[in-house]
Amino acid sequence: MNRIKNIYIVLLLCLTGITFSQLRDREEESKTSTSSAKTPQIISPTLSVIMDGPVDPKEYIVGPGDIFSVSIWSAVPLMFQVPVTPEGTVVIPTVNEVAISGLTLETAKKSVLAEIKKKYLSGNASFTLFSPRTFMVTIKGAIEEEGKRYVQATQRVDMVVNFRKDERKPADTTIAQRNIILEHSDGSRQPVDIEKYYATKVNAYNPLLRDGDVVIVPPKTLQTNFIAVYGAVNKQGSFEFVDGDSLIGMLSIARGLSKIADSGNVLLTRYDESAQPEYIRIDLRKIKNRGQNDVRLQRGDRIVVFAHYISQRATNVTVTGEVKYPGTYPITKDSTYASEIVRLAGGVTPFASLKNSQLFRRSVNSTDIAIERLESGRGGITPEDSAYYYLETDIRINRELVVSDFTEMLEKNNPQKDVLLRDGDEIRIAVKKKTVYVFGQVVNPGHVLFAPNKDINYYIAQSGGITGDARSDMKVIKAATRQWLEPGKTTIEEGDYVWVPKEPYHPFNYYLTVYSQVFGILATVVSLYVLATK
Repeated sequence: MNRIKNIYIVLLLCLTGITFSQLRDREEESKTSTSSAKTPQIISPTLSVIMDGPVDPKEYIVGPGDIFSVSIWSAVPLMFQVPVTPEGTVVIPTVNEVAISGLTLETAKKSVLAEIKKKYLSGNASFTLFSPRTFMVTIKGAIEEEGKRYVQATQRVDMVVNFRKDERKPADTTIAQRNIILEHSDGSRQPVDIEKYYATKVNAYNPLLRDGDVVIVPPKTLQTNFIAVYGAVNKQGSFEFVDGDSLIGMLSIARGLSKIADSGNVLLTRYDESAQPEYIRIDLRKIKNRGQNDVRLQRGDRIVVFAHYISQRATNVTVTGEVKYPGTYPITKDSTYASEIVRLAGGVTPFASLKNSQLFRRSVNSTDIAIERLESGRGGITPEDSAYYYLETDIRINRELVVSDFTEMLEKNNPQKDVLLRDGDEIRIAVKKKTVYVFGQVVNPGHVLFAPNKDINYYIAQSGGITGDARSDMKVIKAATRQWLEPGKTTIEEGDYVWVPKEPYHPFNYYLTVYSQVFGILATVVSLYVLATK
């Protein structure tokens, strides 16, 4: 008897080895094949079992190729592995041959254990799925590549529909995720809703694949077959419509309500045949408390989930420069002033120059800068002014300067000069430079120590005087506003700039043309004078 038992065990081990060998050969064939049209693609890159959790015995369907582990704890314990044969049976050494293909794992376990109990009346036994099988399914419909796919019995429909050869490429958003049909080898059909499975994790919406299944993917037509969800949900957008969709189910597909959602304030917009809108107000709390039935949706419905109104928004300003604690500070809309934030930043340091401090504001969004530039050209300005205008426009839309007087605001505590802040403002407290910067056509360009009540000639002299190429139309650039002013129309202050421009180079032909025009005009004037005096 023991000899027969040993022979059975050896035969089973050989059969198991053949099964693993066939699986390895199948994988090698897929790797070496050069024609994807002839060889099915393997969803799994290796033979390791791909699972999204423990196998559900009530869901898993047993088939040829599954390998089970059998343990019998009797006077002589027995432990071995048995495969499901191509005929759909398992041969239990010393017990019997049991047909289990097509049964759920739960039913198959009961059938096999019942047979073992007939032989071994005492002791315990177990019949456990050890290695799920690999088989082929077919995918067709509105996908890039129709054909056969190798899959494992633990894989679901979404693994075939959303399979990518190159995982580095983004997912294809044009492939339908709902209204998918799973056709079994016995002719029965089962609907598949991958979106709802991802939202609810209910396996029935994304079933396990079976031997010989055909997955039929319909075209994704969001232009006509859609339901849109907007507002305080975790995933806004348009989703495929499926007959029987409900409001609660669609909100779950939109990944549920966000934390700021007002579940008592939902608006459903529906259009009739004449394209007239119907607005339906819904309180989700009544539906969840079963005080009201769920709302059945129609193709083309739009859902808006409103958010709770929050008066305090994330508004802040930035303080830089000569303050004790530079950084970002929160503000309250339409009620926080610049002096308050400077005090919150610890006040100014002894090195601060309040006169040259500035407040910047950006009223144009960075994404709208190009449009703002185009709209600025509508004024019909002259070609002579256009270059200067566009320069000023670029400065404005990138960083507007707010008129402010920090000396009046902070030193003299003048509330009339305080500035109401807006989100994104930047307060820049300047540092005392104690110099005037002279540059351009001077002998020694650079910083010159500031001297009160001195004019431009003093600072040019301190810089070594002008060069031979200097022009007479010198400018004073104000530190606070960056305005270019005539020297006689402003007083030079600490931090200002003195610009000495260069006389441009002109070739001889330029002067020849100028002089010829001048002499031509003089000749005309002389001729007119002579004619007039005759």
